[in-house]
Amino acid sequence: MERIRVLVGKPGLDGHDRGARVIAAALRDAGMEVVYTGLRATVPAIAAAAVQEDVDVIGLSILSGAHESICRRLQEELRRREADIPVVVGGIIPAADKAKLEAVGVAAVFGPESPLGDVVDTVRKLASGENNRSRGSSVAPPGREPAKAPGIPATRLDHTVNDMVASIALIEELLGQTCAHREMVAAQKVSAAFFDFPNGASLELVSPEKSLGGNPGLTKFLEKRGDALHHLALRVRDIDGLLRRLDARGVPLIDKVSRPGARGHKVAFLHPKAFGGTLLELVEAHEDSGPEAPGGER
Repeated sequence: MERIRVLVGKPGLDGHDRGARVIAAALRDAGMEVVYTGLRATVPAIAAAAVQEDVDVIGLSILSGAHESICRRLQEELRRREADIPVVVGGIIPAADKAKLEAVGVAAVFGPESPLGDVVDTVRKLASGENNRSRGSSVAPPGREPAKAPGIPATRLDHTVNDMVASIALIEELLGQTCAHREMVAAQKVSAAFFDFPNGASLELVSPEKSLGGNPGLTKFLEKRGDALHHLALRVRDIDGLLRRLDARGVPLIDKVSRPGARGHKVAFLHPKAFGGTLLELVEAHEDSGPEAPGGER
């Protein structure tokens, strides 16, 4: 039987995590694997880490009083990622707020004096599915429509390399984590390898794929610069609509329409002249395809 995996998050600005560490220790003592995101983790970072680490339960420790808004935003982030992961909240939670948290989808609420055994038992039951939740589905609580996703921040640095195997080994040694994903992108004649981080960012290694004839632009870049940072990537919504608006404003573009990229995403490049000499890539992730958020946020 696989061990239960739990993410313990400490969102908000308060700097006290003794309670979170006590809970994490109790869960580990009970035989569970615990991922602790550290102090002042953002809600998107917690959601991204939970999905990346494939956890069974998310546990939040909140002392700031912002528990309702934090939990509401976390549920929205999880729905945006199509992840139905039970959320447990502990900390300074007034009894009157328990029903409010349950209404936004929180599975269990614990106050400061809650026995550690009760927390462990609840997490175990939630992970085993006794709460009748279906992992992998994205179902909004009754009476509520799934929230529209907010804008998406910058997410990627792209480092062009000659020797993919050696570069992956070096980064794995430096970061202490394994490569998350590798693929050959035929449309761009490159090979790509990704290292993903809990805050939602990633480092992509790219190299010309010789079996496909090699990407001429990357080949020229490597001949001139060697292994080096190649470009920055920003995640956006409605990439083709954005390209049309940028083109109408006279922003210099390499791509006026999107093209296939790694991981099944749509990508397009702005000319370096548009961003102070830095090559900028726009990425519409397949899970984020759809209209913009209200108000044109991105």
